[in-house]
Amino acid sequence: MIACFRPKKDRKTVEETSLMINGRMLLESSVAFNNGRGNPIRSFSFQELNSATNNFDPSRIFWDDYGLYKLYNGFLHDRPIILKKLEGNRKSVKYSIKDIVFASQFSSHKNVLKLLGCCLETEIPLLVFESAKNGTLHDHIYNPHAPNFRPLSWKSRLKIALGVANAIAYLHAAFPKPIIHRDIKPSNILLDEDYVPKLVDFTLSESIPEGHFHVQHGLCIENVPTHILGFLAPEHFLKSFINEKVDIYSFGVVLLSLLTGKRVQNPFPSAPPGNYSLVQGVKKYMETQKFNEIVVDPAVLEEGPWPGKEQQLQNFAMLALQCTCDLEDNRPEIIDVAKQLRQMYKSAISNC
Repeated sequence: MIACFRPKKDRKTVEETSLMINGRMLLESSVAFNNGRGNPIRSFSFQELNSATNNFDPSRIFWDDYGLYKLYNGFLHDRPIILKKLEGNRKSVKYSIKDIVFASQFSSHKNVLKLLGCCLETEIPLLVFESAKNGTLHDHIYNPHAPNFRPLSWKSRLKIALGVANAIAYLHAAFPKPIIHRDIKPSNILLDEDYVPKLVDFTLSESIPEGHFHVQHGLCIENVPTHILGFLAPEHFLKSFINEKVDIYSFGVVLLSLLTGKRVQNPFPSAPPGNYSLVQGVKKYMETQKFNEIVVDPAVLEEGPWPGKEQQLQNFAMLALQCTCDLEDNRPEIIDVAKQLRQMYKSAISNC
């Protein structure tokens, strides 16, 4: 009965409570990741971000990750920004905090979207990033009706693939404890005004403890959306432990998406039964004379021929299939993948 007559908490009280709880969680997570050292992160007020997005105007949303989070375009102090707002309840706070901690560490890399700061006043913290004018890679290869859609040239696709490979290599090799991104997919790759790729979303990322080679993934496959399943390495279904090679697999699927322009779900409707995944379909048609006709994105073929183009397309497909090998030990290291992509890119820009 008494509880019924308790006054509702006003916004200021909620903001102060959230600020204290989220601030403590962020500090603890940052100190743990940095081996006892803190990592200063700029704080923005809710009022600033509310104004920056015109009261979170739905028209400012340029990406909605299937109800998991939304990305808003906004202006903060006359500077274009991206605001990330995670959906869910209080349980989502740990994912937001993790995203802040990891993104703040990786922001110095040119192929990771730079974190400008965060807001801890809301129940689930908000993240503020630099702008990425050309939106998601997802829209550029899957959604011709997107406002900023423009068919990507083969050179641009190679440039994007190389940039993402460099970002993944940074995560895997630049820290004492290797970082697994765990969610490499086209919607988590943004493009700036020069089509430089920027990796985002570290909500699922994990660091491998020093002296260990794997980490427990704790992913409940039954709860994973179907559009994600095609990017997940087989280990997620067969084992409870994963390592960096899950990122190699997911990146291989991204490479196939860049090559084909097709989604991971039912990419080849006319294929025989049992060849409905993107990986299986490309593997099937690699062995036929219809590789270009069925596999390669028509937009790439329409650019016309240049010396070595057909061979490079096949080499690209072969590299992607190596990355998506079922056995994790047979997948290449990301450093080696990046070297091969760099060679392809140099060849393309000299011949196209």
